[in-house]
Amino acid sequence: MRILGPDGQPLNSGPQPSDEIKQAVAQAIELANSGNLEPALQQMALVFQQDVVSDLVIDTTLQLITAMSEMNGSAQPVAPSEGDEPLPPTELELFQALQADRENPVIYYNLGNRFHQLGQPAMARPFMIRCRELLLAMQPDDLQQAPPEYLQLRQAADVDFAQVLMDTGDYGAALDAFHALNDTYGGLPIWLLLEMAECYALTCQLDEADTVYDLASPESAAAFPGMDEVREEVGDLLARARDFEDLSKLGLRGWHYVQTRSLLMETNPDENVPGERFVFWQPSEEDVAWVVGMTAAYLDQRGLAPDTILWLGDSGEPLARLFAHWWEVAPEAVRPYQSGDNSDTGERLALLCLAHSYDIPNQEVLTELAIANPDLILFALDLHWTDRQFITPDIAGFMTQICNLPWEARLQMESAEAQPVAIEETRDPETIASEIAAQFGAAEDFDAAAKEIIEEMEQCSDLILDHRDGTLNRKPLPMHSPIKSPKFGV
Repeated sequence: MRILGPDGQPLNSGPQPSDEIKQAVAQAIELANSGNLEPALQQMALVFQQDVVSDLVIDTTLQLITAMSEMNGSAQPVAPSEGDEPLPPTELELFQALQADRENPVIYYNLGNRFHQLGQPAMARPFMIRCRELLLAMQPDDLQQAPPEYLQLRQAADVDFAQVLMDTGDYGAALDAFHALNDTYGGLPIWLLLEMAECYALTCQLDEADTVYDLASPESAAAFPGMDEVREEVGDLLARARDFEDLSKLGLRGWHYVQTRSLLMETNPDENVPGERFVFWQPSEEDVAWVVGMTAAYLDQRGLAPDTILWLGDSGEPLARLFAHWWEVAPEAVRPYQSGDNSDTGERLALLCLAHSYDIPNQEVLTELAIANPDLILFALDLHWTDRQFITPDIAGFMTQICNLPWEARLQMESAEAQPVAIEETRDPETIASEIAAQFGAAEDFDAAAKEIIEEMEQCSDLILDHRDGTLNRKPLPMHSPIKSPKFGV
Protein backbone atom coordinates (compact mmCIF):
# COMPACT_ATOMS: atom_id res chain seq x y z
CA MET A 1 0.00 0.00 0.00
CA ARG A 2 1.16 3.55 -0.72
CA ILE A 3 1.73 5.77 2.32
CA LEU A 4 -0.71 8.71 2.52
CA GLY A 5 0.32 12.24 3.50
CA PRO A 6 -1.56 14.66 5.79
CA ASP A 7 -3.77 15.68 2.86
CA GLY A 8 -4.83 12.11 2.24
CA GLN A 9 -2.89 11.90 -1.03
CA PRO A 10 -0.20 9.23 -1.66
CA LEU A 11 3.34 10.35 -0.94
CA ASN A 12 5.78 10.14 -3.80
CA SER A 13 7.98 7.06 -3.47
CA GLY A 14 10.07 7.54 -6.58
CA PRO A 15 11.93 10.29 -8.40
CA GLN A 16 10.09 12.93 -10.36
CA PRO A 17 9.79 11.97 -14.05
CA SER A 18 11.23 14.18 -16.76
CA ASP A 19 9.04 16.33 -18.98
CA GLU A 20 9.69 13.89 -21.82
CA ILE A 21 8.40 11.00 -19.71
CA LYS A 22 5.35 13.00 -18.64
CA GLN A 23 4.51 13.71 -22.26
CA ALA A 24 4.95 10.05 -23.28
CA VAL A 25 2.76 8.86 -20.39
CA ALA A 26 0.11 11.44 -21.33
CA GLN A 27 0.06 9.97 -24.83
CA ALA A 28 -0.43 6.48 -23.38
CA ILE A 29 -3.33 7.71 -21.24
CA GLU A 30 -4.89 9.41 -24.26
CA LEU A 31 -4.66 6.15 -26.23
CA ALA A 32 -6.26 4.23 -23.36
CA ASN A 33 -9.08 6.76 -23.01
CA SER A 34 -9.89 6.32 -26.69
CA GLY A 35 -10.20 2.55 -26.19
CA ASN A 36 -6.75 1.58 -27.49
CA LEU A 37 -5.38 -0.28 -24.48
CA GLU A 38 -2.84 -2.41 -26.31
CA PRO A 39 -1.17 0.55 -28.09
CA ALA A 40 -1.22 2.37 -24.73
CA LEU A 41 0.75 -0.47 -23.11
CA GLN A 42 3.13 -0.51 -26.08
CA GLN A 43 3.70 3.20 -25.47
CA MET A 44 4.55 2.42 -21.82
CA ALA A 45 7.04 -0.18 -23.01
CA LEU A 46 8.90 2.67 -24.71
CA VAL A 47 8.70 4.68 -21.49
CA PHE A 48 10.27 1.80 -19.54
CA GLN A 49 13.48 2.24 -21.50
CA GLN A 50 14.03 5.49 -19.55
CA ASP A 51 12.00 5.12 -16.36
CA VAL A 52 10.92 2.09 -14.32
CA VAL A 53 10.96 3.89 -10.99
CA SER A 54 8.72 6.98 -10.87
CA ASP A 55 5.21 6.91 -9.42
CA LEU A 56 3.77 8.28 -12.64
CA VAL A 57 5.15 5.42 -14.73
CA ILE A 58 4.37 2.61 -12.29
CA ASP A 59 0.90 3.89 -11.37
CA THR A 60 -0.08 4.43 -15.00
CA THR A 61 1.20 1.00 -16.02
CA LEU A 62 -0.76 -0.62 -13.23
CA GLN A 63 -3.93 1.19 -14.24
CA LEU A 64 -3.53 0.08 -17.84
CA ILE A 65 -2.79 -3.56 -16.94
CA THR A 66 -5.78 -3.59 -14.59
CA ALA A 67 -8.02 -2.26 -17.35
CA MET A 68 -6.67 -4.81 -19.82
CA SER A 69 -7.17 -7.65 -17.31
CA GLU A 70 -10.75 -6.56 -16.65
CA MET A 71 -11.43 -6.36 -20.38
CA ASN A 72 -10.08 -9.89 -20.82
CA GLY A 73 -12.00 -11.16 -17.80
CA SER A 74 -8.88 -12.00 -15.81
CA ALA A 75 -8.65 -9.27 -13.18
CA GLN A 76 -8.69 -11.84 -10.38
CA PRO A 77 -6.08 -14.60 -10.68
CA VAL A 78 -7.42 -18.17 -10.46
CA ALA A 79 -6.33 -19.91 -7.27
CA PRO A 80 -4.56 -23.27 -7.79
CA SER A 81 -6.37 -26.42 -6.74
CA GLU A 82 -5.30 -28.14 -3.56
CA GLY A 83 -2.06 -30.01 -4.09
CA ASP A 84 -1.13 -28.06 -7.25
CA GLU A 85 2.07 -26.07 -7.55
CA PRO A 86 1.56 -22.37 -6.70
CA LEU A 87 0.98 -20.24 -9.78
CA PRO A 88 3.69 -17.72 -10.67
CA PRO A 89 2.69 -14.12 -9.99
CA THR A 90 0.85 -12.40 -12.82
CA GLU A 91 2.08 -9.22 -14.47
CA LEU A 92 -0.63 -7.36 -12.58
CA GLU A 93 0.54 -8.78 -9.25
CA LEU A 94 4.18 -7.96 -10.03
CA PHE A 95 3.41 -4.33 -10.80
CA GLN A 96 1.25 -4.13 -7.67
CA ALA A 97 4.27 -5.34 -5.68
CA LEU A 98 6.48 -2.80 -7.46
CA GLN A 99 4.04 0.00 -6.67
CA ALA A 100 4.30 -0.89 -2.98
CA ASP A 101 8.10 -1.28 -2.89
CA ARG A 102 10.38 0.48 -5.34
CA GLU A 103 13.61 -0.57 -3.58
CA ASN A 104 13.26 -4.34 -3.74
CA PRO A 105 15.59 -5.90 -6.36
CA VAL A 106 13.63 -9.17 -6.24
CA ILE A 107 10.55 -7.50 -7.74
CA TYR A 108 12.56 -5.92 -10.54
CA TYR A 109 14.24 -9.26 -11.20
CA ASN A 110 10.90 -11.08 -11.34
CA LEU A 111 9.54 -8.57 -13.86
CA GLY A 112 12.67 -8.68 -15.99
CA ASN A 113 12.78 -12.46 -15.90
CA ARG A 114 9.10 -12.67 -16.86
CA PHE A 115 9.58 -10.47 -19.91
CA HIS A 116 12.73 -12.39 -20.85
CA GLN A 117 10.92 -15.74 -20.67
CA LEU A 118 8.12 -14.32 -22.83
CA GLY A 119 10.63 -13.49 -25.55
CA GLN A 120 10.58 -9.74 -24.88
CA PRO A 121 14.23 -9.01 -24.09
CA ALA A 122 13.95 -5.27 -24.80
CA MET A 123 11.20 -5.07 -22.18
CA ALA A 124 13.28 -7.12 -19.75
CA ARG A 125 16.41 -5.01 -20.06
CA PRO A 126 15.44 -1.87 -18.04
CA PHE A 127 14.06 -3.99 -15.19
CA MET A 128 17.24 -6.07 -15.08
CA ILE A 129 19.34 -2.91 -15.09
CA ARG A 130 17.38 -1.50 -12.13
CA CYS A 131 17.62 -4.81 -10.27
CA ARG A 132 21.39 -4.85 -10.65
CA GLU A 133 21.64 -1.19 -9.59
CA LEU A 134 19.81 -1.99 -6.36
CA LEU A 135 21.93 -5.09 -5.78
CA LEU A 136 25.12 -3.10 -6.29
CA ALA A 137 23.97 -0.52 -3.74
CA MET A 138 23.36 -3.35 -1.25
CA GLN A 139 26.63 -5.17 -1.94
CA PRO A 140 28.81 -5.75 1.15
CA ASP A 141 32.51 -4.89 1.07
CA ASP A 142 33.38 -8.59 0.96
CA LEU A 143 31.14 -10.27 -1.59
CA GLN A 144 32.08 -13.71 -0.27
CA GLN A 145 30.55 -12.80 3.10
CA ALA A 146 27.21 -11.77 1.57
CA PRO A 147 24.07 -13.67 2.63
CA PRO A 148 23.30 -16.70 0.43
CA GLU A 149 20.00 -15.23 -0.78
CA TYR A 150 21.84 -12.09 -1.95
CA LEU A 151 24.43 -14.14 -3.85
CA GLN A 152 21.75 -16.30 -5.42
CA LEU A 153 19.78 -13.30 -6.66
CA ARG A 154 22.93 -11.51 -7.81
CA GLN A 155 24.05 -14.50 -9.86
CA ALA A 156 20.59 -15.03 -11.38
CA ALA A 157 20.36 -11.34 -12.30
CA ASP A 158 23.85 -11.31 -13.83
CA VAL A 159 23.12 -14.43 -15.90
CA ASP A 160 19.75 -13.17 -17.13
CA PHE A 161 21.19 -9.76 -17.95
CA ALA A 162 23.95 -11.28 -20.08
CA GLN A 163 21.36 -13.30 -22.00
CA VAL A 164 19.10 -10.25 -22.41
CA LEU A 165 22.02 -8.30 -23.86
CA MET A 166 22.61 -11.04 -26.40
CA ASP A 167 18.92 -11.37 -27.24
CA THR A 168 18.72 -7.64 -27.94
CA GLY A 169 21.71 -7.88 -30.28
CA ASP A 170 24.09 -5.95 -28.02
CA TYR A 171 26.81 -8.51 -28.63
CA GLY A 172 29.77 -6.49 -27.38
CA ALA A 173 28.10 -5.79 -24.05
CA ALA A 174 26.97 -9.42 -23.85
CA LEU A 175 30.55 -10.65 -24.28
CA ASP A 176 31.69 -8.27 -21.54
CA ALA A 177 28.93 -9.64 -19.31
CA PHE A 178 29.90 -13.26 -20.04
CA HIS A 179 33.54 -12.51 -19.15
CA ALA A 180 32.46 -10.73 -15.95
CA LEU A 181 30.37 -13.76 -14.98
CA ASN A 182 33.34 -16.02 -15.58
CA ASP A 183 35.62 -13.81 -13.47
CA THR A 184 33.11 -13.37 -10.65
CA TYR A 185 31.87 -16.93 -10.32
CA GLY A 186 34.94 -18.86 -11.46
CA GLY A 187 33.54 -20.34 -14.65
CA LEU A 188 30.50 -20.60 -16.89
CA PRO A 189 27.96 -23.43 -17.27
CA ILE A 190 27.86 -25.07 -20.68
CA TRP A 191 24.76 -23.23 -21.91
CA LEU A 192 26.45 -19.88 -21.31
CA LEU A 193 29.64 -21.08 -22.98
CA LEU A 194 27.59 -21.98 -26.05
CA GLU A 195 25.85 -18.59 -26.08
CA MET A 196 29.23 -16.92 -25.71
CA ALA A 197 30.62 -18.90 -28.66
CA GLU A 198 27.62 -17.90 -30.78
CA CYS A 199 28.06 -14.29 -29.70
CA TYR A 200 31.68 -14.31 -30.84
CA ALA A 201 30.62 -15.75 -34.21
CA LEU A 202 27.99 -13.04 -34.67
CA THR A 203 30.69 -10.43 -34.11
CA CYS A 204 32.88 -12.07 -36.80
CA GLN A 205 35.41 -13.40 -34.24
CA LEU A 206 35.47 -17.03 -35.37
CA ASP A 207 38.76 -18.07 -33.78
CA GLU A 208 37.52 -16.89 -30.38
CA ALA A 209 34.18 -18.61 -31.05
CA ASP A 210 35.94 -21.91 -31.75
CA THR A 211 38.07 -21.60 -28.60
CA VAL A 212 35.04 -21.06 -26.37
CA TYR A 213 33.06 -23.77 -28.17
CA ASP A 214 35.81 -26.30 -27.50
CA LEU A 215 35.41 -25.59 -23.76
CA ALA A 216 31.83 -26.86 -23.99
CA SER A 217 32.78 -30.51 -24.26
CA PRO A 218 30.43 -33.28 -25.43
CA GLU A 219 30.80 -34.87 -21.98
CA SER A 220 29.53 -31.76 -20.21
CA ALA A 221 26.66 -31.48 -22.70
CA ALA A 222 25.63 -35.07 -22.05
CA ALA A 223 25.07 -34.21 -18.39
CA PHE A 224 22.06 -32.02 -19.25
CA PRO A 225 18.99 -33.26 -21.16
CA GLY A 226 18.80 -31.74 -24.63
CA MET A 227 22.11 -29.89 -24.29
CA ASP A 228 23.90 -32.14 -26.79
CA GLU A 229 21.44 -30.95 -29.47
CA VAL A 230 22.05 -27.31 -28.48
CA ARG A 231 25.81 -27.90 -28.70
CA GLU A 232 25.43 -29.46 -32.13
CA GLU A 233 23.31 -26.53 -33.35
CA VAL A 234 25.89 -23.98 -32.20
CA GLY A 235 28.62 -26.02 -33.85
CA ASP A 236 26.64 -26.03 -37.08
CA LEU A 237 26.20 -22.24 -36.84
CA LEU A 238 29.97 -21.80 -36.50
CA ALA A 239 30.47 -24.04 -39.53
CA ARG A 240 27.98 -21.98 -41.57
CA ALA A 241 29.85 -18.83 -40.60
CA ARG A 242 33.02 -20.48 -41.96
CA ASP A 243 31.29 -20.82 -45.34
CA PHE A 244 32.13 -17.16 -45.96
CA GLU A 245 35.61 -15.71 -46.40
CA ASP A 246 34.74 -12.32 -44.89
CA LEU A 247 31.80 -12.20 -42.49
CA SER A 248 32.11 -8.43 -42.16
CA LYS A 249 30.82 -8.07 -45.73
CA LEU A 250 27.70 -10.20 -45.21
CA GLY A 251 24.29 -8.65 -45.71
CA LEU A 252 20.94 -9.73 -44.33
CA ARG A 253 20.56 -12.74 -46.64
CA GLY A 254 23.93 -14.16 -45.62
CA TRP A 255 23.42 -13.65 -41.89
CA HIS A 256 19.90 -15.10 -42.13
CA TYR A 257 21.45 -18.27 -43.53
CA VAL A 258 24.16 -18.35 -40.84
CA GLN A 259 21.62 -18.02 -38.03
CA THR A 260 18.83 -20.22 -39.40
CA ARG A 261 19.98 -22.40 -42.38
CA SER A 262 17.19 -20.72 -44.36
CA LEU A 263 16.98 -18.60 -47.50
CA LEU A 264 15.70 -15.04 -47.85
CA MET A 265 14.67 -14.05 -51.36
CA GLU A 266 14.08 -10.28 -51.28
CA THR A 267 15.52 -7.43 -49.20
CA ASN A 268 14.52 -3.80 -48.84
CA PRO A 269 16.37 -1.78 -51.52
CA ASP A 270 15.67 1.56 -49.80
CA GLU A 271 19.07 2.89 -48.73
CA ASN A 272 17.34 5.24 -46.27
CA VAL A 273 16.13 2.22 -44.24
CA PRO A 274 19.18 0.43 -42.82
CA GLY A 275 19.20 -3.30 -42.31
CA GLU A 276 17.47 -4.46 -45.55
CA ARG A 277 14.22 -5.31 -43.74
CA PHE A 278 10.87 -3.63 -44.24
CA VAL A 279 9.15 -1.99 -41.29
CA PHE A 280 5.58 -1.28 -42.45
CA TRP A 281 5.00 -2.53 -45.97
CA GLN A 282 1.94 -2.93 -48.15
CA PRO A 283 3.44 -4.63 -51.21
CA SER A 284 1.70 -4.13 -54.52
CA GLU A 285 0.46 -7.01 -56.65
CA GLU A 286 3.48 -6.41 -58.88
CA ASP A 287 5.78 -6.73 -55.82
CA VAL A 288 4.19 -10.06 -54.89
CA ALA A 289 4.39 -11.31 -58.48
CA TRP A 290 8.11 -10.50 -58.49
CA VAL A 291 8.92 -12.33 -55.24
CA VAL A 292 6.80 -15.37 -56.13
CA GLY A 293 8.22 -15.55 -59.64
CA MET A 294 11.78 -15.21 -58.37
CA THR A 295 11.19 -17.95 -55.75
CA ALA A 296 9.63 -20.26 -58.33
CA ALA A 297 12.52 -19.66 -60.74
CA TYR A 298 14.96 -20.43 -57.93
CA LEU A 299 13.23 -23.73 -57.16
CA ASP A 300 13.14 -24.57 -60.88
CA GLN A 301 16.89 -24.01 -61.23
CA ARG A 302 17.54 -26.09 -58.10
CA GLY A 303 15.44 -28.97 -59.45
CA LEU A 304 12.91 -28.50 -56.65
CA ALA A 305 9.75 -27.66 -58.59
CA PRO A 306 6.82 -29.05 -56.56
CA ASP A 307 3.95 -31.14 -57.90
CA THR A 308 1.63 -30.24 -55.00
CA ILE A 309 0.81 -26.80 -53.61
CA LEU A 310 -0.57 -26.49 -50.07
CA TRP A 311 -1.57 -23.59 -47.88
CA LEU A 312 -2.26 -22.70 -44.27
CA GLY A 313 -4.53 -19.83 -43.22
CA ASP A 314 -7.09 -17.93 -45.28
CA SER A 315 -4.43 -15.54 -46.60
CA GLY A 316 -2.33 -18.46 -47.77
CA GLU A 317 -4.79 -19.65 -50.41
CA PRO A 318 -4.27 -16.83 -52.97
CA LEU A 319 -0.50 -17.27 -52.54
CA ALA A 320 -0.71 -21.03 -53.13
CA ARG A 321 -2.89 -20.55 -56.20
CA LEU A 322 -0.42 -17.97 -57.52
CA PHE A 323 2.42 -20.52 -57.32
CA ALA A 324 0.10 -23.04 -58.98
CA HIS A 325 -0.28 -20.67 -61.94
CA TRP A 326 3.50 -20.57 -62.39
CA TRP A 327 3.85 -24.36 -62.52
CA GLU A 328 0.41 -25.07 -64.01
CA VAL A 329 -0.30 -27.50 -61.20
CA ALA A 330 -3.47 -29.57 -61.54
CA PRO A 331 -6.40 -28.12 -59.52
CA GLU A 332 -6.75 -31.27 -57.41
CA ALA A 333 -3.11 -30.86 -56.29
CA VAL A 334 -3.77 -27.38 -54.85
CA ARG A 335 -5.41 -27.67 -51.45
CA PRO A 336 -5.18 -26.82 -47.72
CA TYR A 337 -2.51 -28.48 -45.60
CA GLN A 338 -3.63 -31.67 -43.85
CA SER A 339 -2.06 -33.63 -41.02
CA GLY A 340 0.43 -36.07 -42.53
CA ASP A 341 1.42 -33.88 -45.49
CA ASN A 342 4.89 -33.35 -44.01
CA SER A 343 5.91 -36.88 -44.92
CA ASP A 344 9.09 -38.69 -45.96
CA THR A 345 7.79 -41.06 -48.65
CA GLY A 346 9.73 -39.46 -51.49
CA GLU A 347 6.68 -39.92 -53.71
CA ARG A 348 5.91 -36.21 -54.16
CA LEU A 349 7.20 -32.73 -53.36
CA ALA A 350 4.82 -30.16 -51.85
CA LEU A 351 5.31 -26.46 -51.37
CA LEU A 352 3.46 -25.30 -48.25
CA CYS A 353 2.60 -21.60 -48.52
CA LEU A 354 2.14 -19.22 -45.60
CA ALA A 355 1.20 -15.63 -46.28
CA HIS A 356 2.83 -14.73 -42.94
CA SER A 357 5.21 -16.75 -40.81
CA TYR A 358 2.76 -16.57 -37.87
CA ASP A 359 -0.05 -18.31 -39.82
CA ILE A 360 0.61 -21.71 -38.23
CA PRO A 361 -2.70 -22.28 -36.39
CA ASN A 362 -1.85 -24.47 -33.41
CA GLN A 363 0.75 -26.47 -31.53
CA GLU A 364 -0.17 -29.71 -33.29
CA VAL A 365 0.62 -28.32 -36.74
CA LEU A 366 3.70 -26.56 -35.36
CA THR A 367 5.02 -29.89 -34.04
CA GLU A 368 4.34 -31.62 -37.36
CA LEU A 369 6.16 -28.95 -39.38
CA ALA A 370 9.16 -28.80 -37.06
CA ILE A 371 10.78 -31.77 -38.82
CA ALA A 372 12.30 -30.99 -42.20
CA ASN A 373 11.11 -34.00 -44.23
CA PRO A 374 11.80 -34.74 -47.91
CA ASP A 375 8.23 -34.31 -49.16
CA LEU A 376 7.68 -30.67 -48.14
CA ILE A 377 9.27 -27.23 -48.53
CA LEU A 378 7.97 -24.51 -46.20
CA PHE A 379 7.62 -21.02 -47.72
CA ALA A 380 6.42 -17.82 -46.03
CA LEU A 381 5.97 -14.72 -48.15
CA ASP A 382 6.24 -12.43 -45.11
CA LEU A 383 8.66 -13.34 -42.33
CA HIS A 384 7.68 -11.39 -39.22
CA TRP A 385 11.00 -10.55 -37.55
CA THR A 386 10.10 -8.46 -34.48
CA ASP A 387 8.15 -11.10 -32.53
CA ARG A 388 9.01 -14.64 -31.60
CA GLN A 389 8.45 -17.02 -34.56
CA PHE A 390 8.50 -20.65 -33.47
CA ILE A 391 9.54 -21.93 -36.89
CA THR A 392 11.76 -20.35 -39.53
CA PRO A 393 10.46 -21.19 -43.01
CA ASP A 394 12.87 -22.87 -45.42
CA ILE A 395 12.38 -19.92 -47.79
CA ALA A 396 11.05 -16.47 -46.91
CA GLY A 397 10.01 -13.85 -49.39
CA PHE A 398 10.93 -10.80 -47.29
CA MET A 399 11.06 -9.62 -43.68
CA THR A 400 8.64 -7.07 -42.23
CA GLN A 401 7.38 -5.87 -38.88
CA ILE A 402 3.90 -5.06 -40.22
CA CYS A 403 2.68 -6.30 -43.59
CA ASN A 404 -0.64 -6.10 -45.41
CA LEU A 405 -0.73 -8.15 -48.60
CA PRO A 406 -2.76 -7.03 -51.62
CA TRP A 407 -5.62 -9.43 -50.84
CA GLU A 408 -5.79 -8.48 -47.15
CA ALA A 409 -7.58 -5.51 -45.59
CA ARG A 410 -5.46 -2.46 -46.40
CA LEU A 411 -5.40 1.14 -45.31
CA GLN A 412 -5.79 3.91 -47.87
CA MET A 413 -5.49 7.67 -47.40
CA GLU A 414 -7.84 9.73 -49.54
CA SER A 415 -5.83 12.85 -48.69
CA ALA A 416 -3.11 13.99 -46.32
CA GLU A 417 -5.74 15.36 -43.93
CA ALA A 418 -8.16 12.41 -44.07
CA GLN A 419 -8.35 9.45 -41.72
CA PRO A 420 -7.13 6.13 -43.17
CA VAL A 421 -9.90 4.02 -44.72
CA ALA A 422 -9.87 0.20 -44.60
CA ILE A 423 -10.18 -1.39 -48.05
CA GLU A 424 -11.69 -4.88 -47.86
CA GLU A 425 -10.96 -7.59 -50.45
CA THR A 426 -13.98 -8.85 -52.42
CA ARG A 427 -12.29 -11.11 -54.99
CA ASP A 428 -12.13 -14.89 -54.50
CA PRO A 429 -8.66 -16.51 -54.10
CA GLU A 430 -8.49 -17.86 -57.65
CA THR A 431 -9.35 -14.48 -59.16
CA ILE A 432 -6.68 -12.82 -57.00
CA ALA A 433 -4.10 -15.39 -58.11
CA SER A 434 -5.05 -15.06 -61.78
CA GLU A 435 -4.82 -11.28 -61.76
CA ILE A 436 -1.44 -11.27 -60.01
CA ALA A 437 -0.13 -14.06 -62.27
CA ALA A 438 -0.87 -11.79 -65.23
CA GLN A 439 1.87 -9.50 -63.84
CA PHE A 440 4.63 -12.14 -63.79
CA GLY A 441 6.56 -10.48 -66.59
CA ALA A 442 9.46 -11.94 -68.57
CA ALA A 443 10.71 -15.35 -67.42
CA GLU A 444 14.31 -14.40 -68.20
CA ASP A 445 14.17 -11.62 -65.59
CA PHE A 446 13.15 -14.09 -62.89
CA ASP A 447 15.74 -16.59 -64.07
CA ALA A 448 18.48 -13.96 -63.88
CA ALA A 449 17.48 -12.89 -60.36
CA ALA A 450 17.31 -16.51 -59.20
CA LYS A 451 20.72 -17.24 -60.72
CA GLU A 452 22.22 -14.30 -58.80
CA ILE A 453 20.93 -15.71 -55.51
CA ILE A 454 22.21 -19.18 -56.35
CA GLU A 455 25.65 -17.75 -57.13
CA GLU A 456 25.61 -15.62 -53.97
CA MET A 457 24.80 -18.67 -51.83
CA GLU A 458 26.77 -21.31 -53.76
CA GLN A 459 29.34 -21.70 -50.96
CA CYS A 460 26.62 -22.37 -48.38
CA SER A 461 27.03 -25.95 -47.18
CA ASP A 462 24.08 -26.22 -44.83
CA LEU A 463 20.91 -24.80 -46.43
CA ILE A 464 17.93 -26.59 -44.92
CA LEU A 465 16.63 -27.07 -48.47
CA ASP A 466 19.53 -29.48 -48.97
CA HIS A 467 18.95 -31.35 -45.70
CA ARG A 468 15.25 -32.24 -45.72
CA ASP A 469 15.93 -35.82 -44.72
CA GLY A 470 14.08 -35.96 -41.41
CA THR A 471 17.21 -35.46 -39.31
CA LEU A 472 16.94 -31.69 -38.85
CA ASN A 473 14.34 -29.60 -37.06
CA ARG A 474 13.22 -26.20 -38.28
CA LYS A 475 14.30 -23.81 -35.53
CA PRO A 476 12.71 -20.65 -34.12
CA LEU A 477 13.71 -17.38 -35.72
CA PRO A 478 16.25 -15.50 -33.55
CA MET A 479 15.03 -12.02 -32.66
CA HIS A 480 18.59 -10.67 -32.74
CA SER A 481 20.91 -10.26 -35.69
CA PRO A 482 24.20 -8.61 -36.61
CA ILE A 483 22.17 -6.64 -39.17
CA LYS A 484 20.25 -3.91 -37.34
CA SER A 485 16.99 -2.46 -38.63
CA PRO A 486 14.65 0.24 -37.33
CA LYS A 487 11.27 -0.84 -35.95
CA PHE A 488 8.20 0.43 -34.18
CA GLY A 489 8.28 0.09 -30.39
CA VAL A 490 10.96 -1.79 -28.46
